[in-house]
Amino acid sequence: MVGKGNLYQIGIRSCVRDEIEFSKHNTNMYLQEVLRPMKEVIKELTGRPVYMSLDIDVVDPAYAPGTGAPEVCGCSSTELLEALYLTNDLNIVGFDLNEVNPVYDVSGRTALLAAKIIREMLLLWNR
Repeated sequence: MVGKGNLYQIGIRSCVRDEIEFSKHNTNMYLQEVLRPMKEVIKELTGRPVYMSLDIDVVDPAYAPGTGAPEVCGCSSTELLEALYLTNDLNIVGFDLNEVNPVYDVSGRTALLAAKIIREMLLLWNR
């Protein structure tokens, strides 16, 4: 539906060979890193409508353990926020944040991070 080459996947750390092969030919997939790829793709996205879907499991479980799919070697919460701040001038038409599961985080820090992300994005886009 979004058309070949219009899907950007950033910070992917867990996938199978078939997914990587499909992505090489149909999407823009950036494995492991978050901030550097965001800096690269911002120019490509400027002036276009952008829908952002954020899985909290892009963040390392040391910072956000409350997810159903924790994966080590993720970004820090600070790095994620820095990457999201880069979207300041984009035409964001929609946003969702998912994969938060408080049952797996008795400390509550994943839910706190999710709330911080949503708050920051609302303030950023509502200027």
